[in-house]
Amino acid sequence: MKKYLLAASLTSCIFNIIVSNKTFAASIGTSPQTEPSSVVLFGAGSLRAGLSEVADDFTKENGIPVETSFNHSDIQRDRIIQGGEKPDIFASADTDKPLEVYEKGLGGSVVKFASNRLVAVTRYDSSLTSSNFLEQLPSLRIGTPPDTDPLGYYAQVVYKKADQIKPGSFQKLNKNTAFFSPNKIENLGNSGLMPQIIPQNRNDSGGSIYYSLEESPEPVDVNLAYYTSALLALQVPSDSTSLKLVELPQNLAVKADYGLTVLNDASPDSQKLANYIISSNGQKVLAKYGFSAPSTSIPEPNTIGGSILAMGLVLALKKKRRC
Repeated sequence: MKKYLLAASLTSCIFNIIVSNKTFAASIGTSPQTEPSSVVLFGAGSLRAGLSEVADDFTKENGIPVETSFNHSDIQRDRIIQGGEKPDIFASADTDKPLEVYEKGLGGSVVKFASNRLVAVTRYDSSLTSSNFLEQLPSLRIGTPPDTDPLGYYAQVVYKKADQIKPGSFQKLNKNTAFFSPNKIENLGNSGLMPQIIPQNRNDSGGSIYYSLEESPEPVDVNLAYYTSALLALQVPSDSTSLKLVELPQNLAVKADYGLTVLNDASPDSQKLANYIISSNGQKVLAKYGFSAPSTSIPEPNTIGGSILAMGLVLALKKKRRC
């Protein structure tokens, strides 16, 4: 009898151990996995289409979600410096805006990751061409953002180049410029035309160009724009008027280098996204939208992250040259 009781006791003990082990194993297998934190990217409005696709590809390859926000570069800078917002990466249509973030001690070294160029967009029936550009431009109503925005600054560079060729052009061009912005403009500078606010539904690269030429209460004759944005403007659906792109003549040509900075205390995966943007994969996507490779000059990195990013850019550019 004692033997049977001992056997039953042992059997019960073994059964309990097996059940406990299975329960423990099951609990391990079904424990919730920690989701990777999102990388927050603030970008210039002209980067909306290109960087959105780069971010999507990055997420597919790495499983790391990316939250994007696109707007004028000066607005994005102000959100960081004045508003205290803390994205992980700031990608601007110039190098000055992210450099200001760096100089405030809020971000790492600035690295160039893409280039753009200025072109003109006008109605398809306009007689404006690259050959007669400087002769016709002073008599046309011109649309561009204010010079607080990189695009507006680049437009002023075009005006100054024109003034060197034909003295007096700078003042005349500014008098014929209407500044377009999503916000109210306080300082009109030398402009003789009323500033105009871009409606929210048109506050994107292609939409704002189309609005200034076709939908504005006071439409302009020509819009100075980035090449990448001009390509998008030509795709805006229209029932009537179509637009055309006019390249600036060589003596007025302006190149725009884009820069980014990884902010201090950024999420651990932010550097991965920054490196992906300047990798061959990221560069191929940006090239599809009309961007070109940046200048080869790279700022001296002042942080470990900046060193890694700068080295990544060197390798990416070397690889692109071999392709």
